[in-house]
Amino acid sequence: MDPSRTRDTLRARMAELDARPPLEKVRDLLNGHVVDTDGWGEIRDELRMTVRHSARPLRQGLDAIDAVLAAELPPGTLLRMVAGEAGKSLDHDPTDAGAAAFLRELAALIRSVLDEAA
Repeated sequence: MDPSRTRDTLRARMAELDARPPLEKVRDLLNGHVVDTDGWGEIRDELRMTVRHSARPLRQGLDAIDAVLAAELPPGTLLRMVAGEAGKSLDHDPTDAGAAAFLRELAALIRSVLDEAA
């Protein structure tokens, strides 16, 4: 395959990923880095492994979390996303507020992992 076509294909794919809505980006982040983990330590390990290869998906996920937390969303959206995509039980606060707190904690963890890698 022609190297320039490969680069063009990769650029097109990156642009496609960048254009996704924030909710979709957060869902992908949760599915890829949070689901099936056992606590914050394991999530941190997963994020550190990712940032060794590329910080881009974590930066994108962080921006998406910030956008989602700032958005007006239908009731239950955050709770369903955290419970579903992240597979996390929010027994202590099974509300959108509890899910938002989880996402804020995840965002802080991502920031710390990105800072460590810088």
